[in-house]
Amino acid sequence: MSREVRRVTVRFGRLGTFVLICTLAACATNPATGRRMLSLVSEGQEIEMGQAYSQQVESTMALYDDPALQSYVNDIGQRLAATSERPGLPWSFKVVDDPVVNAFALPGGYIYVTRGILTHFNSEAELASVIGHEIGHVTARHSVEQISRAQLGTLALGVGSILSEDVRRFGGVAQTGMAVLFLSYGRNDEHEADMLGVRYSLRDSYDPREAVNVHVMLGRQTSTRGGSGVPSWLSTHPSSVDRVDRIRAQVDTIPNATLARTRISRDEFLEKIDGAVFGVNPRHGFFRGQTFLHPDLAFTLRFPAEWPVANLTQAVLARGPDEDAILELTLSSGGHAAAASEFFAQDGVRERDVRATSINGAPATTGDFEVRTDDGTLEGMAAFLDFDGRTYRILGYTVEGKRTTYRSGFAQTIASFDRLTERAALDVQPLEIELVTVQRSTTLRRMVEGRETPVTPEELAILNGVDLDEPIEPGRTIKWVTGDPPPG
Repeated sequence: MSREVRRVTVRFGRLGTFVLICTLAACATNPATGRRMLSLVSEGQEIEMGQAYSQQVESTMALYDDPALQSYVNDIGQRLAATSERPGLPWSFKVVDDPVVNAFALPGGYIYVTRGILTHFNSEAELASVIGHEIGHVTARHSVEQISRAQLGTLALGVGSILSEDVRRFGGVAQTGMAVLFLSYGRNDEHEADMLGVRYSLRDSYDPREAVNVHVMLGRQTSTRGGSGVPSWLSTHPSSVDRVDRIRAQVDTIPNATLARTRISRDEFLEKIDGAVFGVNPRHGFFRGQTFLHPDLAFTLRFPAEWPVANLTQAVLARGPDEDAILELTLSSGGHAAAASEFFAQDGVRERDVRATSINGAPATTGDFEVRTDDGTLEGMAAFLDFDGRTYRILGYTVEGKRTTYRSGFAQTIASFDRLTERAALDVQPLEIELVTVQRSTTLRRMVEGRETPVTPEELAILNGVDLDEPIEPGRTIKWVTGDPPPG
């Protein structure tokens, strides 16, 4: 058999597998979208996946500590979900303590909005449009459909693996990618979610035209910040202009009498976010250049120059400039000696030069390690230290043969862990949203000239959904940002 004939045979063999599975899987009509869709995942399995994913989310992203705001967002979400085509799901709506402007949905009805996106809304109707959009992803079973396609791809991969060593070698990589599929949607999925968001918000008497304001805000933020901090459901495929046009076209089909009975609830919403934290909360730790300072835990740690850094909920990370090394700080447990013993005793870990020591007065255990993985060998240094009743773990690791290159940087970072004593850093407080009632006709530009704020005029304009020189009439409530940025 020629090579070309073999290729055609394999191609038709995979097509036959796909058709057979589609036939057995009952490609049902989705009640929310009215279209046929492939689903190899039952509703029970979908809920189980959502529960598992939600546990992962909440172990890595803290919930925002404001019970009243949490209850407010959940109440709106529950009302909207009750009008959807899948009211029986275990719907959950929570606010995560993240400054990024974002919202996302997990399978089975677990929906999250960030603190960052809430502070950028200017009405309850805007919030409802985004929650409705996320509900739409769930009712349309977009993530389930992606997972089903991935499962088909995995089966097709198995057929190919019989014929190709390369395909078999990379099969694990393809399966690993399934874990994050639900966070990224395609063009058609986003348009469907937009359409469903308008439907659900209208069913609860919210003005669907407010959804346009959200996309205008996101588009302005994208332009101002070069695309950073933009939610995945905006940045994946369709442009804001395209989506605004589609939403307006959908709204145009709604009778004027119906729109006249809708509500925006601007003042009610603004009262809910009065005093909300704006931007990064420095009480959870902040960077001053390459130095990480944590006011609540009263410690400081310095990372190597030119290493990109990140402060996550459960870890502080730095990545080597060539992306072949990592430094990470996490909490451990049981005291430095016990934590070190547990780490070095793991299967596959080879220890070297493990010893008891102290780091700037903190009792510690340090040592080198080597661990073999399926992808190769990692080499690094580990330190476990006790500080103010907590045990911290600092790991620096790199690929085989690079330990000598990065050893000095690893050691210097470990040795830099110390008590934070700077009073300004210990006392730093987050920026907050403050409501200001306009007393006389003005513009935002003139307001900035007469009132201090730690953010730029452009940021305030985006935050309030106005242009800098747009007239603002007396009696209107404006969101202002107050406070002092972390000491530089």
